[in-house]
Order: sequence, then structure tokens, then C-alpha cells
Amino acid sequence: MKKYLYILFLSLCWLQGALAGEKIDINSASAEELRELPVPEHVVELLEEYLLYHGELSSVYEIREIEGISYPEFLALKDAVAIFPGSEFDETEQKIEDRYYRLESMMNDEGASEGLVESWIDLFTNPRDINRMDFYDLQNLPAVSPVDAAAVTSFMAEGNEIKSARDLRGIEGISYYGYRNISDYVRYTHDSTATWNGYFTATVKDFAAQISPDDEGGLMDQIVFDKYPLDKYYKLHVNYGQKLSFGLAYTQSLAEDMPTFGDTRIPKFKGYAGVNDLSLGKFGSINKLIAGSYIASFGQGVVLETVDYFTPRKSGYGWRKRLIGISGDASRSRVYSQNGLTGEYQFKWLYLTPFFAYNTRDAVLNPDPDSSFSALIRMEPRVDHGLGGNVSLGLMNNLHEMMYGSNIRIQPIPQAHIGMTFYESLYDRRLDYQPETIISEMSKYLAHIGNSADAEIAASYESSASSGLWSKAKAYRRVMGADFSLNLKNVVFQGEIGVLDNDGRVLNFKNDPLAWTVNMYWQFENFNFLALYRSYDLGFDNPYQRSFSNYTRYKTTIYEDIYYLQDDAYGFLYSGTSQPQAEKGFYYSTRYQLSRAIILNLEHDIWERVADRAKYNRLVARVEYRPVFNYRIRLRHKWQSRYRDNLFTSNVYRSTETILGNEFYLSRFDRIDFELIFGYTEFSPRARLVYTTAGGQSMVGNAGSPSRAIRAGFTHNFNDYFKIIGSAMLYRGFIWNFEDTDFRVTNSPVDSFRGWLTLYSRITDNLSLRFKYTVDTRMDQSNIVESYIELEDGSQLRMDNTYYRLGTNDFRLQLDYRF
Repeated sequence: MKKYLYILFLSLCWLQGALAGEKIDINSASAEELRELPVPEHVVELLEEYLLYHGELSSVYEIREIEGISYPEFLALKDAVAIFPGSEFDETEQKIEDRYYRLESMMNDEGASEGLVESWIDLFTNPRDINRMDFYDLQNLPAVSPVDAAAVTSFMAEGNEIKSARDLRGIEGISYYGYRNISDYVRYTHDSTATWNGYFTATVKDFAAQISPDDEGGLMDQIVFDKYPLDKYYKLHVNYGQKLSFGLAYTQSLAEDMPTFGDTRIPKFKGYAGVNDLSLGKFGSINKLIAGSYIASFGQGVVLETVDYFTPRKSGYGWRKRLIGISGDASRSRVYSQNGLTGEYQFKWLYLTPFFAYNTRDAVLNPDPDSSFSALIRMEPRVDHGLGGNVSLGLMNNLHEMMYGSNIRIQPIPQAHIGMTFYESLYDRRLDYQPETIISEMSKYLAHIGNSADAEIAASYESSASSGLWSKAKAYRRVMGADFSLNLKNVVFQGEIGVLDNDGRVLNFKNDPLAWTVNMYWQFENFNFLALYRSYDLGFDNPYQRSFSNYTRYKTTIYEDIYYLQDDAYGFLYSGTSQPQAEKGFYYSTRYQLSRAIILNLEHDIWERVADRAKYNRLVARVEYRPVFNYRIRLRHKWQSRYRDNLFTSNVYRSTETILGNEFYLSRFDRIDFELIFGYTEFSPRARLVYTTAGGQSMVGNAGSPSRAIRAGFTHNFNDYFKIIGSAMLYRGFIWNFEDTDFRVTNSPVDSFRGWLTLYSRITDNLSLRFKYTVDTRMDQSNIVESYIELEDGSQLRMDNTYYRLGTNDFRLQLDYRF
């Protein structure tokens, strides 16, 4: 590894000298690249405004004509920027073309953002008049904070109109990044003309999706599924102006059979139709009306957020946002997305959002006479009779859920609101948790030290009741709560509390489990600080909860150990769950731009798992240094531990991880990057597991697990319509990484090589094709340390070191068409 470090160091020294003088193309530069120019910020803003309203520069000397830029500032720009020939587009398409790299990134989304990306693409290709947007319209935009959204809406509430980007930037209280992220998705005049527009995406691949990014893995991640049928995801989204929207999607996970109707296999689509901005005159307006598949999300996600995928530490800020309100759903979600009717009604400062849905769910059925069920289950792939064929009653489409509820929000001023959310789910089967249906080794349940959080399973919600609203109802789940938000200049306070009705007495909360979270976000131009506290009771078993947590429900339970279960598919009860684990803890994060060249980030979480009172500590520090605008050095270090100060438990662990990265930004958006990765996880030593061979080497006991990797990557644009992206990595141990548009986790006990190559072709202005191929190969590996065979004379012959070599490859093909 020292040799690798030495080679990398020499390479970086050479490249830094070679690239320090590289100029950027001012017509295609991103906002971040412009801010790295050696000029004051007001000069950057003047350049952005000129490019926005006058189009591309034809000569660098055109900068002299921009009022407000002095001659010395022009000379500094002249040495740092260049003008390259560009394509000609009409005014409508120019903004999209200037930011096409961002549109490309959003269209490559796999569906884990569930609703957010669809709304961003709509606004990106069909911007909305900012003067007609409210607080949550703005907050739902990427990386826009509640402080920025409140600053804009407060400005408009005073009777002001935003007529230009200069007006937007000049609003008191809005940050530079808030201004940049809002300006890409809005216009400043109302366009009454309506045209049809939309996009279609088709993705085919032969590997299982890892959609919820986290830097940990489990046994379910190690299962190798058949590569046929292939994983398929098709999505069509169509708009008519900003009044009508339609969506259609089809998802088939890897190794999953297509649904059958009789003897015929028929693909199962989901879709929606939506109408926006229906005026009712003096009686208010219907802001949204959606029929079909939709997503609903309110507050901090404690009571209701109907998405499939878990996002660790989902604070609602930065890039860990949630879509507040309702939206049509054409994502990969198939389990918790709702199918029915919903709408948002507004009367002055009152917002009412009722929703109704009727859904078919996957569940674990009990072998009792009335076929009750133990739990809902989300599987990828969906397998009716389990991965081992041991589920005779089936797991798919065996439960019906009728759901209804509403959110009421009162927002008397733009800076504050109070909201209440309620929902009730009715099931056509009794909800009766029977552990023996799922667990084969009942002696390990609630009794094994490695499954110390089994109390979370034992706290599963149960119900047996009828309902006057639905004659088939045999069980219900009722959750209610309240949330608030308050902005005071550059500080925002938010929170939500939820109650799971456990005894049927709606207004008596004495015996009901609670979950609540509060946070504070403090924002300046170059500094922000987030503090958050959450507390979730063990019995708050709400399948639609998506609030902040580090881990999902059932972590460190017997559900992780699939060899203790009746069928491997029951492992999806842990790996497929989207609910947060019952935690109590404090989290804070901060970002500080110390200077133009140095950015510091810190996040720290201290929490307790409620099920077994395990104490966790996670600290991540990041430093970015930019000596010149096109060269960046990034250092990330993570410390994490459980029971760090407890010397009397065998469940203690300590983990560190260091990632050192270098990025070189070249002309025409080309890039070269390098990474060194070191990690080490230390466990509590267990002497009873140590086994010494004849040579004196311990081959079984292991108190630590190291990991290391060296990686290099590149992006080369041959022209505006064709590029190649690639990466090569030598690694050993547990490594997580973002590979082009995929999040991948790898784990190898021996030295291994992993490489991938992506070919991207923008065939026409509106049609693109992306193909990625990945190879992972490993050195010879031994799984048998020592074995003996008995010979005919009764003696034994020792057989050592049985080796095998493991290698994999996969592909991903995506077609995008925008119209």
C-alpha cells in the first residue's frame, strides 16, 4: 500500500503542475466554477445575470461592456476564462442547454427520491412563475432551505413582485446557494400559453438495485439472484403546460417473474392523472387534484410519508429532502405508494389535503383458520413462495388495505405554520404477530446475544377489530400527530409528534406509543448549523414513518440472520423495511466555508437504541481544499462505535474510515479523480473462537476487519454529444462507492479488482443513450483451512487450502427521450 501511495503522490504532483493553468469555458461553467474565479462575488453575479439575459459571450472582451466590472477585474477574468464555440438554440431551449448536465443527472435517478426528481424535471423544463409559488413549492426545490423559502415568500407577501434574477438575489435573507438553486427552476413572468411536454425513461440491468445508500451491508446483500428476468424500469411523464400532468410506470425487479392472469403473463403498470391550480373564485382554490398512484408526505415524516425506500439521517435539509405535500407517483415504489384520490384545497391561510386509497399489499400470512397476517413485507425481488420455496401460503398480493386520512395546515404568515395529520388503515385480515411463522430457531429468539434488539420484533403492532366504513375490515392501524415550523430571520425551528392508537380510545394517549422529533437550522452566507433531537417509542410501529434515524427497524434482530428463519425471503422484513429504528438521540451538523479555498463539514450523532439501550456514536468530518479553481483535495474521516466505554459487553465495536480524494477539472467538463480508502472495524475479542493450526497461525478468531482500496476515475467528453466515464479500483474488505448513477457495496476477504466503464451518447438534442459495464474479479480464495480424509488403512490424510476464484460482471442500459 505504501507503493500505491508513493505512485499516487507523484501523479498528483505532476498533474497539479500541468493543470494549474487550465482555463474554464465561461459560457458552460457551473455556478461553483464561476465562484472560484479570482474576482469578488458581485462580479460573479454580474456575469451570471449577463449570461442569463444576453446569452453566451462571443468574445472575452465583451466582459468590458458589462456595467459594474472594473478594468483590473476584467484583466483577472481574461487570464482565467476562455470562449469556446457553442451550439445555437432558441431562447426557450437555451436555459435547458446551459444546464443539461443537471437534467442528465436527474433523469438518471433510479427512483429512490420518489416524487422529488419528477417535480424538479417538470420545473426545470417548464419553469413556473416564482410570483405564484408558495413556501412549500420553494422548499421542495433541491437544496433550498426553509430560511431561503421564507425569505422569498415574505418578500412577496409585502406586495413586492420579483421581476428578474437581480430582484431574487437582492432579497434580504436569501443565501447565494438558495438563489442559485431557485433560479434554475423558475421564471419571472407568467406564461399563459400551454404546450405538451414530457420525457420517457427506460432502464434495463442485470444486477439488484441498491437504492437506499448507506455505508453498511447485511446478509441479504450477499444473496446472488438469478440474472433473468432482467431488472426493468420504464417511466413516462407528460405535462400540458402547468395545468395537467400524467405519469405511467412499470417496474420489474431482477429475477422477478411477471404477474400472471390465468395462464397469461401481463405487465402491471401504475399511473396517475393530475390537475393543478383550479380556481374556485371567492371560495378558494384547488391547488392539486390527483387520481391514481400518488405520494403523500407531511411534517418531518413521523406520521406519514408514503415512500418505499429508507434514507439514513433524512433531516429534510440539503440533499436529504422529503417532498412536502402530495404528488403523482411514477417512481419504482410498489409497496407504500398509494393508489386512489387526493387533493389540496386552499382557502386563504388554510390548507386541507384529504386522501383516500385502496391498495393490495404483500404480507406474511399465519397458518391459522382465518389466515391472519404477522407483518407487511417489502421484497426486491418479489417472490410469492419465498427464495427457498418454503412459503406455502404465498407472500404476494394477499392483503387488502383501505386507507383514508387528511392533513390540515394553518399558515397565517409565510414564516410559520401549524399542521395536523391523521390516517387510518383498514385491513381485510387480522393483524396477529406469530413469531413461529417466520422464525425456525425459536430458541434464539429474544435469547441470543447477537440479536439483542429482538424486543423491537416483540413490540410489533397487533389488531383485531371491525369498521363501519368497510364491511371486510378485520384490523386497523390509526396514527395521528401535529407538526409546526417557525422562521425567525435566518433561523428555522421545526418539529412533529405522532401517536399510534393502541387501545381504540382516540383522545386518550396514556397507553399509546409516541414518536417525536424537533430541529433547529441556522443559516448564514458561508455557514450553517443543524441541530436535531428524536425520540421514538419501541411500540411506535408505523409502516409509513420515514423520519430521521441512522438505522432501519429490526437492525440487530434475528431477522438479520436468515439462517434462523423459515425461508430466506423473510430476511426482507429487515433489509426491505423503510421504517426507522426506535432511537433516542441528538444529531448536529455544520458547514463552514473558511475561505475561498477551504470548506469544512462536520456531522455528529449520539444516540441510544431503545430495544437494548445500546449506545452509539458516529462522527464524520470532511475537509475540502481548492488551491486553484480546477483542483480539489477532499478528506473524509469517520469514527463510529457501539458501547465504546463499556468493557463488560461482547457487543462492543469501534470503526474508522478514511477517504482521501483528489479531483482535477479540465476543460469541456472533463475530469480526473483519485481516491485512497482505509477502514478498520474492531470487535470485542472472543478467545473461544480462536483456533491455532499446526503452524501456529490463528485461522478462525478475528477481532478486527480491515479494508483498503485505491481508485482512479475519469470523464472525457469527445464533444457535446458523446462522453466516456470510467473507474478502476483495487480493494480488499468492505467498500462502498458511487459508480456513475449507481450506489454499490462490495466486500471481499482477498485482493480484488473492480472496474466499470460508461458510454454516454446524446444521439439528438432530446434523445440520449447510456450504457455501463462493470467487472469485479478476485484473487484465489480459500474457505477450508484444514480437513482430513480417512484412508483404507485407517490413517488420515490432511487436506489443506481448497481454493476458488470468484468473479462477476453486470451491465446497465438506459434510454432517455425528452419532448
